[in-house]
Amino acid sequence: MKQVLRTLFDLIGAFFAWWLGELASLLPPPLKRLFKSGGERYLLEMQDGEPRLYRLKGRKAEPVEIGINGGGKSGKPATVALALPASQAATREAELPLATEENLRQVLGFEMDRLSPFSQADVYFDYKILERDAKRERLRLSIFLSPRPKVDALIAKAEQRGFAVNAVDVSCNKAGQTLGVNLLPRTAAPRPSRSGRVLAGALTATSAVLLFLAVQIPFERKALYAEALNQRVAVERARVTAVRKLEKEIATLQDQGGSMQDHKRADTLTLALVDQVTRLLPDDVWLIQLSLAGDRLQLSGFSPASSKLLTTFEESPMFGETVFRAPVTQDPRLGLERFSLSLRVIPAGPKP
Repeated sequence: MKQVLRTLFDLIGAFFAWWLGELASLLPPPLKRLFKSGGERYLLEMQDGEPRLYRLKGRKAEPVEIGINGGGKSGKPATVALALPASQAATREAELPLATEENLRQVLGFEMDRLSPFSQADVYFDYKILERDAKRERLRLSIFLSPRPKVDALIAKAEQRGFAVNAVDVSCNKAGQTLGVNLLPRTAAPRPSRSGRVLAGALTATSAVLLFLAVQIPFERKALYAEALNQRVAVERARVTAVRKLEKEIATLQDQGGSMQDHKRADTLTLALVDQVTRLLPDDVWLIQLSLAGDRLQLSGFSPASSKLLTTFEESPMFGETVFRAPVTQDPRLGLERFSLSLRVIPAGPKP
């Protein structure tokens, strides 16, 4: 049973190793460089025609014994990055316009005969950006190049040993350490198999669907929460509207109550004025008109002695500023004087 489980685990591990390799081969070169530092890689150095294999884990380089048919002692891995001796690679610095960064490799290919003694067809090359000067709009970079015949010869030797070379780097002074470049043209990288592309496409589509669902579910939850919140807001808004309606009705009733009180006060004042005028007027005076406009009381009628009325009303605490509105005239038919008085009403307090 243990042997069966071990075999099953080995098959699953082999499948995932193949799957990850196929996915990695689909990545564009910049992403390949980004993920190059993680995981396990193999580096092959050719020193005096003799291969030396290293397993790279991060920045660590561990020597690996080479098997009979290439690769490690178990025959794996066969795919490696070939490290050129530093003596077989040239380095030079160059400056280019900053705008060339978007198609820098293509530009370097066109400018190779100007930047070096070789043409583009004669060398393998790569570059590293050293500085971006936004003020001067210049790009400073290091160019690494090696003649094609030398590189092709080393690749051929590595293939004779059973290795498949997928990148060509340049060695540093320390064993297993390189500059981190790839002199091979990007089109030289091995293409993934059709089945691998199909499987990778299916896995990518599945990942996209899962990512979409992962993004969509929180939005759906937020939409449901927003809908519930909108319903609560609608209920509270209806309550607020009802409360405001009641407040308006209360205010209207209060205004009506105030108006009624004002009417009552006005009626009380009018009755008090009529009562006072009735008391002040002598019995031989006939009153034919009485009107109140604001605080002015208008009286018109007939009296045997109209001038005495001025004194009578001036002495009352309810009236002031008593004047005739029109000249006093004699009515020959009645034998009485016709008068028209205007008085200011003082509702409360003593006469000023």
